[in-house]
Amino acid sequence: MKLNIRSTPCVLACSCLLLGVFMVMAVPGLAADRPDRPEKIQFPDQPFHPPKPERIEMANGLIVYLLPDRSIPLVRAMGLIHAGSLCEKPEESGLAGLTASLLRLGGSTVTSATEMNRALEFAGASLESAGSRDYASLSMRVLSQDLDLGIRLLSEILVSPAFPPDKIDQRRAEALDTLRRQEDDPLEVTRREFRKLMYGEHPYGRDPLGDEQTLPKFTREDLLQWHKRFIHPDRMILALSGDFERQQILALLEKYLGGWPKGNVPVEYPEVKPSPAAGKSYFIRKDLNQSTIRLGHLGIARNNPDKVTIEVLNFILGGGSFSSRLFNRVRSDSGYAYRVVSDFEESLLTGQFVVVLQTQSANAVKAEKLTRDIVKEIARADDITQEELDLAKQSRMNDFVFEFETPSDTCNLSAQLEYFRVPQDYLEKYRERVAALTLEDLKKAAEKYLKPDQLTLLVLGNSDVEKELSSSGPLEMIETREKKAESK
Repeated sequence: MKLNIRSTPCVLACSCLLLGVFMVMAVPGLAADRPDRPEKIQFPDQPFHPPKPERIEMANGLIVYLLPDRSIPLVRAMGLIHAGSLCEKPEESGLAGLTASLLRLGGSTVTSATEMNRALEFAGASLESAGSRDYASLSMRVLSQDLDLGIRLLSEILVSPAFPPDKIDQRRAEALDTLRRQEDDPLEVTRREFRKLMYGEHPYGRDPLGDEQTLPKFTREDLLQWHKRFIHPDRMILALSGDFERQQILALLEKYLGGWPKGNVPVEYPEVKPSPAAGKSYFIRKDLNQSTIRLGHLGIARNNPDKVTIEVLNFILGGGSFSSRLFNRVRSDSGYAYRVVSDFEESLLTGQFVVVLQTQSANAVKAEKLTRDIVKEIARADDITQEELDLAKQSRMNDFVFEFETPSDTCNLSAQLEYFRVPQDYLEKYRERVAALTLEDLKKAAEKYLKPDQLTLLVLGNSDVEKELSSSGPLEMIETREKKAESK
């Protein structure tokens, strides 16, 4: 029996490591030069060129990325549509997400939700839809022998969704229940309230799920109008990978989606304005023995030209897990927090830079002060060492190859880059750009993108933490949805 084993990056990496170790051990005269630790073994840099999917634009404006892969009889699809909550007005909060989820949940005017469920189950296939801030999304997985079925059902929920009232009520109830349960999770409460502080009335400041005031008001007609306004082929990017012939998939796309008319609605979003909460401190009182802290300011968009440098900088600050300064000094050395991580959020528009801490209440203020000091240190970038830079660069370059473990990963990533307006040479030049980074590059990026004087602080904790924190300066109180409901 002939085995068909498809190598993965992980398998190749392990094989190369073992081969290198055996060669060093086996060759006479090299034993004296053998490193005393495995991580000290040096290997020549291997060139990495990720496969490039084919990009096609259909006559109706639908952009399609294709990457055939005949290794297994499976086809995957991923779609992104400019129809996220970023398009909402305040009174429409939650409408984008409700509409996106009902594309699949409600079936189509051609195939009911029940019939669609049965057809997909019989074929061992899946078809899903969802909403988020930056986009509405779809995903499909189907055996290649059932590709016609998959593309047909995908087209139906895009072109002619049914939005049955009972399914709308079902999904609305689920969303409202999720909103209520968020109040029991300090991470969710601080995430929501911190975004409000960062973005004010901008759509990024609202929960994509919506709220208790807007969700109950939406009708089937509201969903139909949202679909009519925003869900069009010229606002969508579709990635298809797997077991298909190029002409076969193009014929199916033309058959089922070629007649989907353009919307001719420009992709426009409201500008993110400077945060009104910059430099201020806020507090949410909850009678807990643990505190949750968020410290940050507005950050960058996904297509920022300095994105690679910022990734490396953030790895050193708090994104590098066990090797980051925040982890080592706030958690390991001081024991002030059991969780600390920093992140530059990836968004279509300006995202946020944020440090998240979870700690015992007795250590909350000390953890916050030490974190603030470390952010200031990195912002100056005077003492970042070459060793820290080398470790961050090596980690980023090693992690990069795992973005391409499967053909669908590769194809989806190309589609995502175009959606987020990132130049297509980003992938090809990524490792080269990381390798070329210097301490001076980090210093310039730190000075430009880290603003210690603009840090907004939000702490969720008990009255003892509130008292200790208020002694350091003005502290504004935030009343959560739960407290507002209790006061009515």
